[in-house]
Amino acid sequence: MIDYTALLPYCNTERQTETITALAASSTQKEAAVKLGIHIRKARETLARVRRTAATRGYSPDHDMTHPVPVSHVVKGVSTLYADDGSVKQQWVKTNLTVQSQEEALRAFVDGLMDDLPEYAPLPAKPLTNLPEQLTAIVIGDAHIGMKVSNSRNKGEGEWSLEIAEAVTVGAVHDLVRATGGSDTALLLDLGDFQHFDNLAGTTSSGNNHMDMDGDYGEIITVCQRIYRQSIELLLRTHNNVIVMMVRGNHNENTSRVINVMLKGFYESEPRVTIMDNAHKFQNLTYGNNLLVTHHGDRMKPQRAFEYVTRSLAKDWGRCEHKHLLMGHVHHHTAVEIGGMLCETFQALPSPDAWHSDSGYGAKRTMSAIVYDKQHGEIQRHKVGINQIKGTNK
Repeated sequence: MIDYTALLPYCNTERQTETITALAASSTQKEAAVKLGIHIRKARETLARVRRTAATRGYSPDHDMTHPVPVSHVVKGVSTLYADDGSVKQQWVKTNLTVQSQEEALRAFVDGLMDDLPEYAPLPAKPLTNLPEQLTAIVIGDAHIGMKVSNSRNKGEGEWSLEIAEAVTVGAVHDLVRATGGSDTALLLDLGDFQHFDNLAGTTSSGNNHMDMDGDYGEIITVCQRIYRQSIELLLRTHNNVIVMMVRGNHNENTSRVINVMLKGFYESEPRVTIMDNAHKFQNLTYGNNLLVTHHGDRMKPQRAFEYVTRSLAKDWGRCEHKHLLMGHVHHHTAVEIGGMLCETFQALPSPDAWHSDSGYGAKRTMSAIVYDKQHGEIQRHKVGINQIKGTNK
């Protein structure tokens, strides 16, 4: 028998609280689902997420775990001493505060956010006709959503906040979609570090660097998935198919993976949208005679990337005439050709934070779009600068 009331403290969203409250007030799970106007499967999925959250916090009666730990902790292990009659005589709960050990709590937290995502219905659109056999890549450099920068900290080089980041990023995508026009396929390419920090503690993936944050972790994930969805909707208006590649960076190695899974679930009923898996830090896509390879660029020199591509993607390398490696990380533009492959890093839209400003780092703040012909490779390139984006306050 599940004590639903005891699970209420472990609800992360209003929808979870509503579901658990209904379960507590109903005789059966089916009755609760009817009251909520949802399928029983949805109610059980929400219950499972809340129970996982509770377990990471030390509450799981099915496993004799009844000693909850503070929100900032996660359970590392439980040792239980049983009496001869099988009752619990004594119990030791081991907790951990390290970033790595918070991953289970993080995933349970994001599970809760998924409950608040609206149901998605595929757009009722007929295939767009007379579109050229081309792929239009919208290349998003390091967006650092969640970074807090004020003019007083970077010598007046521009502010950056959650509100500004969302308006600027979506505005840039809008302007580039308008500039490039329609094509058969669109690629929304996030080159990594889309999120400024990677966990509830506000540090990067290594856990060594604490970031200047605007908003908490839940707000960051909410804004990021909203930017992705708005960008995808813009691309669906002028392209028959949309592919999304999310590269994992050194600031967001775990969060990028989690949001990738979230978007896969959200768009699973939309046949025109493909969310590519980002379990590997290298990702690749072939389009006709084009081989596109991506990596964030941290701890990765172009020469080593070239060696990886020729070794691991040998068949695609031999078949495709046009090869392009796209990377972020450095926030400025570089381009070098190695063995017939163009290796390129891209600029980014965020303003420099205090550390980069004090260290003398800086570059133009832009976002680019590249149009690839199916047979002839790159045929167009467009760029929008921070001061060109309408309706934003930079």
